Amino acid sequence: MKMANLPDIFLNIPKNRKSITKWLLLAVLLSVPAGYFVYKSGWLCIEQSQVSTPPEEIKGKLITLRTLKEDYFLDFHNMFSSDVRKGLEFPETISLSYTIRYLNIEMEKNKTAKQLMYIIFDNKDNKLIGKVEIREKDPDDPGQFGFWINENYRGGGRIQEATKLIISTYFRLHPDRNVFNVYVRLWNKPSYYALKKAGFKEVGYTYENGKPSYRIMEHYKN
Repeated sequence: MKMANLPDIFLNIPKNRKSITKWLLLAVLLSVPAGYFVYKSGWLCIEQSQVSTPPEEIKGKLITLRTLKEDYFLDFHNMFSSDVRKGLEFPETISLSYTIRYLNIEMEKNKTAKQLMYIIFDNKDNKLIGKVEIREKDPDDPGQFGFWINENYRGGGRIQEATKLIISTYFRLHPDRNVFNVYVRLWNKPSYYALKKAGFKEVGYTYENGKPSYRIMEHYKN
């Protein structure tokens, strides 16, 4: 009986030992997702040069990162407090429909690989407490890195751990990249110090009306 949807190579297995070895090598290469393959004498060693798809969940000691789902929209809105929005320069008052529109746009960006974004959950109570992301460079959106944590969960190293987890993932996904940046308002001292603790280096400023407006900070591949 012929199996459907299989390449011809799987239906024509050779008889001699040498040919079988070559057939097995080719069969494995055809059946494994694209990556970097190395053949060593006597055995087959398969290594992927990079992670091609972001993991849906990344678990740390204090927090867990999870990809955004519609199930999280209401909890996101409830944790997206006025204090959080002030630091991000969002409107002082927003509706649930505003949050839903915003999150739908974020989900579309993730699908097109324009950003790597995760929702942050606290490991003690499994509650949604924030968001962390690394975006592609965009002249209309200064800064590639963004994060927030609800004021009731700040301190204790949560944002530092979330930052380290997403940075490690980002550089595995993009082995050709060595740096990304973040722009921080001069008045936003809590974010500035949190980023310093997470390994960001201050490299300069942007200016508005001749005066410094943002600190430019960068994070480099270790």
